Amino acid sequence: MNKLFKVLFFLAFLWILSYGIAYIVVSDNTISSEDTIAVIPINGMITLNGGSTLLQSSTSANTIVEKINEASANENVKAIVFEINSPGGTVMGSKKLADAIDNIEKPTVAVITEYGTSGAYWAASQTDYIIADELSIVGSISVLGSYLDFSGLLNDYNITYQRLVTGDYKDLSSPYKELTDDERDLLMLRLDAIHDYFVDDVAEGRSMSREELDELSEGLFYIGLNSIDIGLIDGLGDKDTGIEKAKELSNVTNGEVTEYTEEESWFDSFMTYSAYSSFHIGQGIGSVIINPESNQDLQINL
Repeated sequence: MNKLFKVLFFLAFLWILSYGIAYIVVSDNTISSEDTIAVIPINGMITLNGGSTLLQSSTSANTIVEKINEASANENVKAIVFEINSPGGTVMGSKKLADAIDNIEKPTVAVITEYGTSGAYWAASQTDYIIADELSIVGSISVLGSYLDFSGLLNDYNITYQRLVTGDYKDLSSPYKELTDDERDLLMLRLDAIHDYFVDDVAEGRSMSREELDELSEGLFYIGLNSIDIGLIDGLGDKDTGIEKAKELSNVTNGEVTEYTEEESWFDSFMTYSAYSSFHIGQGIGSVIINPESNQDLQINL
């Protein structure tokens, strides 16, 4: 029995050791002595810090920016390909990612697989070249602000919302009361400001006029087949197409491909699937603004 235990322990040790060595080899993205094309995935909803909950999973813009900085600092990396499968995310997370991509001094290519809408499209628009599959979902450029209004339900159950505030707008967008016309106008002003910033940045990234992009910023999504003629993408293809384009832009004849990825747990995989199921195509960039003092719960989507 003791001998069997030693054998099992030794086998377990070998398995852990081999797994550790394999992980180091696979995850070490910086050791390369030849020209390299870096591939950085952008999957799921984009937030500043990422994370998984029982309701959704999101990818961290901060983590992706770290990978961008790592690839940018590596002299062997000649170009960066962003493999995108995302419906969007928060305003700040998407903006940070788009800004980081815009600041890259090496050639960049975006490859949209299933989704590349709203915040994810914002990020893609800052690359030098966008490729999408014929049936990829692209675009969805607009702003949506929403929250649940329970005021009617409270009235049905004879529940009264006692409003005690020191400022007229302290409980703006509270779910326990209806919006006044003045409050609605104020919220629309803020949504319009976000919309203008978003559209201006995309227009600049795509070398389009604001007037040209205004026609495409009504919230509609497009498929890859229709996106070339309207200027949202540059070509059709897949990841391999994007890698070849990156080699062309960086004058790399051969060179290896390095994946800047993180291992995903089964929980993260499950949460990512759940997020896709529950995140509406047209919502895209989302920012949840919660003020616990005033019970505000306003979700802003681009």
